[in-house]
Amino acid sequence: MPHATDVGIPVMEAATILSLIGASNVAGNLLMGRISDSIGRRKAAIICTLMAALALMWLLWARELLMFYVFAVVFGFSNGGVFPSMSALVGETFGMRSIGIIMGALQGAWGIGMIIGPAAGGLIFDASNSYFLAFLVGALGMFTVSLLMALTRRETG
Repeated sequence: MPHATDVGIPVMEAATILSLIGASNVAGNLLMGRISDSIGRRKAAIICTLMAALALMWLLWARELLMFYVFAVVFGFSNGGVFPSMSALVGETFGMRSIGIIMGALQGAWGIGMIIGPAAGGLIFDASNSYFLAFLVGALGMFTVSLLMALTRRETG
């Protein structure tokens, strides 16, 4: 919201961007769970993390309300869609015996990122008067998650 208002988007429209992220998140959860059953969990999870990374890259240059709306829909959908795909992928890759501890660790790590991210973004903004580096770091993080999922292979034996 602060980035949107900083570039001249009125507060009410900036709040609508957050609502679009939430609505798209629900759609991503529902649709990508079904899609991952069809195309495979790894592909679906990688598609979602790549979409999130590209949405954050898009945000680097977003200045018009429509650009923020596009960001909100793509980011919300992909963010919502990654969890059902990743949960199923964890079960397929590591087996159901350890799914609780692995998903707990993953969710904990995502939660820590959600705690640290806004503060780090604020510090970056305070130091540079721009969110560019914060959004770039977020995009690089999602590209890294995509790469790690692509490289993870199921153990046999």
